[in-house]
Amino acid sequence: MTVWLFTSSIIAPVLFWVGYLYYKDQFQPEPLVNIGLAYIFGLLAGYACFKVYGLLTLIGIPADPSALMERSQSIFFLYCIGIVGVLEEIFKLIPFIIIVMTFKKFDEKRDGIIYASVVALGFSSFENLHYLVILRGFELFGRAIASPLTHTIFSSIWGYKIGIAKILKQPLFFPTVTGLILASFAHGLFDFLNMTPVLRIFSAFLILIIWIWRIRTIKKMDREK
Repeated sequence: MTVWLFTSSIIAPVLFWVGYLYYKDQFQPEPLVNIGLAYIFGLLAGYACFKVYGLLTLIGIPADPSALMERSQSIFFLYCIGIVGVLEEIFKLIPFIIIVMTFKKFDEKRDGIIYASVVALGFSSFENLHYLVILRGFELFGRAIASPLTHTIFSSIWGYKIGIAKILKQPLFFPTVTGLILASFAHGLFDFLNMTPVLRIFSAFLILIIWIWRIRTIKKMDREK
């Protein structure tokens, strides 16, 4: 049972999304070793992020946002944006900036989206591992499918901006900051909508909008080659 849970919640979604990304990058695919390293560093980023979540309680900030939902919707909204969105996108961004961008094969604009997505897959894998001992059944299966998708979509925002700046040899500071702000806001807004029952349907629309943007952006990059 444990092996089945591990496979269905961790391995299968990762294989699917890595395969999807590799297929979309089939004309100039990234080396598998680079993909593997990006995934591993994303996994480590997830571990580090959850350690920081544990430290938040020391300064009076609950690691579980459900406690804030009952107190105030506005406080819960700010928590989703300012804590969850910012913290998780920063931890995904760190290995991307420090390690992934040094890859010699990071040589196309779309590579920013591809590598950011793989780092996000690693991050979501650790997140799913964390919830493996908490969730069961359909709830676990749903998270296993949704978490890799949502994380890759949010990280695509800063990956896109940074990738373009790197290839065009432009300063990275402004694209990094603006990309991080946009991704953090989208991430936090999604969590707020998804965890608010009457607004949950809008979280799906948010993901759909960003996903359509991502598909169109990659197609546009392909036409510019």
